[in-house]
Amino acid sequence: MKPSRFPPARRRGYAWRCAAFLAVLVSLQACTADEEPASAPQAASEADLLLESATSRLPDVELPSTAPAESAPLVPVYWLGEQDQLLYREFLPGESTGDPIAAAIWAMTSTEPLDDDYYSPWQTATAVNTSISPDNVITVDMTSDAFGSDLEPEVASNAIQQLVYTATAAAANAGLIASGSPSSVRLLVDGKAGYEAFGEIELGTELRRNVEAMAPVWIINPQDSSIRNDPTIIVQGSTTQTGSELGWRIRRVDGGGSPAEEVLSGTVAVDAGAGSTGQYEFSASLDPGTYLVEVYVPSEGEPTESGSADNKLFSIR
Repeated sequence: MKPSRFPPARRRGYAWRCAAFLAVLVSLQACTADEEPASAPQAASEADLLLESATSRLPDVELPSTAPAESAPLVPVYWLGEQDQLLYREFLPGESTGDPIAAAIWAMTSTEPLDDDYYSPWQTATAVNTSISPDNVITVDMTSDAFGSDLEPEVASNAIQQLVYTATAAAANAGLIASGSPSSVRLLVDGKAGYEAFGEIELGTELRRNVEAMAPVWIINPQDSSIRNDPTIIVQGSTTQTGSELGWRIRRVDGGGSPAEEVLSGTVAVDAGAGSTGQYEFSASLDPGTYLVEVYVPSEGEPTESGSADNKLFSIR
């Protein structure tokens, strides 16, 4: 029998996640009551690969941290969703090594996602080295300790796609891949080809992005647990549901950490991109407080029951 697809410690509900965020928020407010908050770092454009559209505008990235932006450059990292095992993306601080692709992959194997609805089946890699050819083939050489134990076939396949998406996104984000150019990944393990990844996948050919591994809908902005001063929240995201509208709702989070009253809800049109994904954007003006925003593919049930939804926790001061 193969092991569980993700550790029990990562199976966290809304209440745990919201309560933890509220505790952090109270602490930050106590520390910064008399100080002007530091400006949030901005993510560089990654539109051609992340949203498949050269006209897309990536949002500001705001993290609940007072660390200066220059101390840790932001890198795109993909995760698997706990519920659907599909890909979602965040921007996280990466190591300043001079190799943005390796920094993003190392973050993918060694850090935790901001959103507790996501997880990674990878283990910390002792070493990650990368190079890129003139025809945009990214060679990744990583140590075998990153693979950990065996996985179910679907999860193993999407874990490899997690690395492919992270590597190609990091290359595009750093300007190492020309706009609109296709790219692929050659994955070596301990310097050799042909490794059997997660007991399921033989790494012998070049790997390309598979759009079927992407989540049907995900939120790009705000990032989970972000803290903002502007009462107008702009929600932006990506979806593979390009022929229909998406539903959304914003719920206030009560003092016990549970989503309570629904404050606003509605639908948003999808702007079809040049490729297989579309984009959406809407805004809402809110009073100070902590909220949970959910975007979902409409169904007869509740948004979180549809299986095609994403949510982010955020606070307005």
